[in-house]
Amino acid sequence: MLFHARRFLVHLMIAVGLCTVVAGTVGFASDVRMVLMEDQCDPETFDATFGPGTCVRPHPGVSFSTFITELLHTQSAGGWMFGPREMRLREGVAFQAQNNGGEVHTFTEVDEFGGGFIPELNELSGNPEPALECLTLADDDFIPPGGTSELEDDEEPGTHHYQCCIHPWMRMDVTVRP
Repeated sequence: MLFHARRFLVHLMIAVGLCTVVAGTVGFASDVRMVLMEDQCDPETFDATFGPGTCVRPHPGVSFSTFITELLHTQSAGGWMFGPREMRLREGVAFQAQNNGGEVHTFTEVDEFGGGFIPELNELSGNPEPALECLTLADDDFIPPGGTSELEDDEEPGTHHYQCCIHPWMRMDVTVRP
């Protein structure tokens, strides 16, 4: 009986320790401000146009033809955006972007907003000149659906511009104050 009581006590202590670690992790995560990357791609029509896996949303969304029509008329696609569109934080506060959409995106800091690396989307969105930073991307700059960007926490005070280098109308400003 004493053996079972000790065993129970050991398991209880391990469980309490794990809860403490998880609680500490959740507390840390709450100090990170999140930017959400959203899109409304329709898997059937986007995959038919570009190949399987282009859009991995679990349900229908905006068809590719509607997406192109909206770009032609407004130079953006409303379901493709960063949220919030502007963020204000104190120097040293960490933030990162999370891809809640069905397509791959980037969360790229640029000196000046511009186009991305896809000429056709640049033309349709009225951004014929690519942002220079969009021309030198590395593999880890691409954020798949469900993925997150690297933590950003070394920002100098001032306004910093971020855009998606695939969908260049997806933009936001992060204003850092001392």
